[in-house]
Amino acid sequence: MAEGTYKRMFHRWEILRGWIPAIIFAAIAVAIEILYFEYILARGLADESFSVSLGIVSLPLSIALFLSLGNAIVLLVLWMNVFESTAYVMAGPDRRVRRILYPLRMIRAAALVLAPFTLVLFAPYIIESGWFISIVSGVSNSNGSLQQTAAGFYAWAYGIATTDASIRFVASQLSAALASTVVAGLQIWRVKGTRNLMLLLRRKK
Repeated sequence: MAEGTYKRMFHRWEILRGWIPAIIFAAIAVAIEILYFEYILARGLADESFSVSLGIVSLPLSIALFLSLGNAIVLLVLWMNVFESTAYVMAGPDRRVRRILYPLRMIRAAALVLAPFTLVLFAPYIIESGWFISIVSGVSNSNGSLQQTAAGFYAWAYGIATTDASIRFVASQLSAALASTVVAGLQIWRVKGTRNLMLLLRRKK
C-alpha cells in the first residue's frame, strides 16, 4: 500500500515538474502584460469594464485586460511550439548533452518569443520618450544630412504621441503578437528545414 502511494506521488510530481517551466513562462508573460496595462492606464487609457454577477458576488471585468491576458496565452502557445521544435534538434544520443541543452534551449525559446513581443509592445512609448528623441537630435546635429530625416521622425513621433490611447493600446498588442508569431514561425521553419536536410543526408549515406 505504501509503495503504491509512493509511486502515485512520484508520478504526480513528475507531471507537476513538467508543467513548472510553462507556469513560470506564463507568469512572466502575464507580468509583462500587467506592467504594460498599468503603464498605459497611467498614460490616459480609459478602461471600459463591466461586472458579472455570480450569485452574491460581483466580479469586475475589463475588456482591455482580457486582450492583454489573451496575448499572454498566445505567447505561451508560441513558446511551447518553438521549444518542442528545438528541444532535441542536433542534440545527439548522449543523455548528458541532452540534459545540458534542454534548459538552455528552453530559455532560448522563451527569449525568442518574449523579446520581440516586449520590444514591439513598448516601441511607441520608447519612440516618443524624451531620451530617445534627444539621441535622435544629437545624431542629426552631428550630421547635417540627417536633419531632414530627424524632422520627419519628430513629425511621426508627434503623430504617435497624439493618437488616442485606446487605439495605441490595441495596435501595440496586435503588432507585438504578430511580431512574436513571425519570429516563432521563422524559427520553427528553420528547424524543420534543418531536420529535412539531416534526413536527406542520412538517406544519401
